[in-house]
Amino acid sequence: MSLILHLVRKDFRRVSWILAAWYPILITSVVLDARIELFLEGRGPVQEVVTPSTAEYDVAVDLVLAGLLVVFLDLFMRAAIVSKLVHDDATVGSTAFWLSRPITGGTLLASKAILLSVSMIPAEIVAQSAVSSHLSGEPSTSSEVYLVPVISTAVFMMLAVLTPSLTRMAVLGGIMAGVTWGAFLVLSWLAMPLVGGEGIAELAARAVTQNSSWLLLLGVCVGVICHQYLTRRTKRSLVIAFSGIPVFLLFLAVGWF
Repeated sequence: MSLILHLVRKDFRRVSWILAAWYPILITSVVLDARIELFLEGRGPVQEVVTPSTAEYDVAVDLVLAGLLVVFLDLFMRAAIVSKLVHDDATVGSTAFWLSRPITGGTLLASKAILLSVSMIPAEIVAQSAVSSHLSGEPSTSSEVYLVPVISTAVFMMLAVLTPSLTRMAVLGGIMAGVTWGAFLVLSWLAMPLVGGEGIAELAARAVTQNSSWLLLLGVCVGVICHQYLTRRTKRSLVIAFSGIPVFLLFLAVGWF
């Protein structure tokens, strides 16, 4: 246990400056997202058929552009934090931790998980809860507030343990996102004659809001992370990661066929 805590302190010193830069970006992202949501909810069915004024249009454009910029910065900073944390003790390549450090995979995994659990995940939960409480006047009870930060962190860590650098981490993430989106479009096209376009949109929206779908994604990420740290079989870990994509999509589209 003392070794794990020592590794946590060491890793925290390495990523503390990135965390300090990310926290303001995180708060800005949450606030902007809430403002965009309020702006959209403020336009009821009657107003939607009315041409928006120039001022309203400018506000919408400014909010969207600012939101996109901050979302990009937020994602980049998250990836940079996880990359710095994982890739300094990489699980793949010539700099892999077991080649030069007498530390077991389980010990290293525990230290990384503890640091992420006390630095990144609580920060997002607190920010989301504070903004939600300010808008609604009462503490948020939505499970998304707690589930989304855990899943997003697990996805970034899964990509990091399968790659040796931030660049390759981004490439792998792009490939997996492209494969997932392409497979989703194929499934939608196959299901179109059965349920129609509106039916697909309705069922997909309902499936996306179900916690069970995202818990499945979380399970895949955790499985890949643990398998890579404990076995260091990168090819097998990649197979597990990509095998989770069709399972996740079929779970989303279970009501289409």
